[in-house]
Amino acid sequence: MAREMHKYYFYHWDESTGDKLDHWGTSDWYFEVGEDEYVSKVIQVFASGNALFYSETHIEDEYGFLSEGKFELIGEEKEISKAEFEKILNNTKFTNVVGAI
Repeated sequence: MAREMHKYYFYHWDESTGDKLDHWGTSDWYFEVGEDEYVSKVIQVFASGNALFYSETHIEDEYGFLSEGKFELIGEEKEISKAEFEKILNNTKFTNVVGAI
């Protein structure tokens, strides 16, 4: 059985959210995208130090949700390595999930 290959992207959002999390500031986004072009994991790290994580096993909570629909490049994303993504994943304390991911 062939393993699915993922792509990984980084994007800096230079605006606050405009909602209840607005005071958390701007954010850096990290995406894991499957061959089907759907996001399987997303990490959002805010200027305040707060961070959110969503995946197929943690789809939604009071702060937000896993991206719906296919991932669309808008031209400002930077492709990163799996190692870079996993470094962020493993070294970030998330506001919305506790324990191992």
